[in-house]
Amino acid sequence: MRVLPSVSDLAILSDAIAACAVRVGVIGPDWPRKDLDAARELLLDHAIGCVVAEELEPNALEVALLDALAERLRLLDNPFFAQLINLLPDLVYFKDRHGRFLAGNLALARSFQLEDPAMLIGRSDADFLIHSYAKKTLVDEQAIMLKGERVIALSEKAIYAENKTRWWSTSKSPLYDQAGRMIGTFGFSSDQTPLKNTELSLSTERHLLEVLLTGLPDAVFIKDKAGCFLLANQVIAQWLGCTPASLRGRHDFDYYPAEFVAAYRKDEEAILSTGMPLINKEEVLRTTDGRELFLLTTKLPYKNPSGEIVGIIGICRNVTLRKEYDVQMKLAHAEIESLRAEVDPLRNEVARLTAALAQFRPV
Repeated sequence: MRVLPSVSDLAILSDAIAACAVRVGVIGPDWPRKDLDAARELLLDHAIGCVVAEELEPNALEVALLDALAERLRLLDNPFFAQLINLLPDLVYFKDRHGRFLAGNLALARSFQLEDPAMLIGRSDADFLIHSYAKKTLVDEQAIMLKGERVIALSEKAIYAENKTRWWSTSKSPLYDQAGRMIGTFGFSSDQTPLKNTELSLSTERHLLEVLLTGLPDAVFIKDKAGCFLLANQVIAQWLGCTPASLRGRHDFDYYPAEFVAAYRKDEEAILSTGMPLINKEEVLRTTDGRELFLLTTKLPYKNPSGEIVGIIGICRNVTLRKEYDVQMKLAHAEIESLRAEVDPLRNEVARLTAALAQFRPV
């Protein structure tokens, strides 16, 4: 504790307190009564705790200050409470009305690369975080005090002065003293950075998967063991006259004739039982708009992270144009062979006649 020299002006007192933002006490026997409440409010803004006394002997000042602070901050100074908050992995903090730390736990201190939570007292987020984020937290806390309402599980992105980024799930509430006066805010923040990084990674992977499924000209799907669709791209959805989202949870029976489904399930059950893939099997599919498509279908076992087969991955390539081309080529070859069969006898006859005419050629 530091005992400041006697002052008679609130402006001077304000400067002194701001320079020593710790536990502060004031004795002002020469001050008018109306100034005492103003002094108390000033101290509440800048200090952990305070006492303002009109008449105190100088040698009794320190004792009075310690008694008042012990009463006022008994929760924060309680050793059991201190052990509890220092055990928590979450950041725990108490701030005054200007965002300065009144107290904090060990996790908070270490997040700011401090070894002792006492080193937080009197400092603010602006001492550790980039200006824009520190300003935002202060604005948020001012709003909490203005409305007198708490916020729960607010997701925040904190950028530290060393350009380190962390994600926090933050809950804050107004802080009241024993007299019921609002003196600041308190709260805790849970580190969500690993979870957020996982979410961002999954989001990126999901986007890449969507780009891949959308860009492929082939039909791609995943089914569970029962044959219900877990995932499908736009190509197969268009064949079946639906959307990829509406296809999830549906079965082949909802779209195909029974004889087709029976053949599909026979192949898939063999894959599920043996783990052996089916490669480029020719199949016929009738779309909902009446077209007949020829497909080359590849089906693979779908395994979970433990290696257990839990479904089927399918890729179907539409080879209808190629099939039609092959059919046309076969028809053309057949027609050529037919014409050749008709032409060959004529060619032989022409050869015979040519030979006969050669016998009558004048010598």
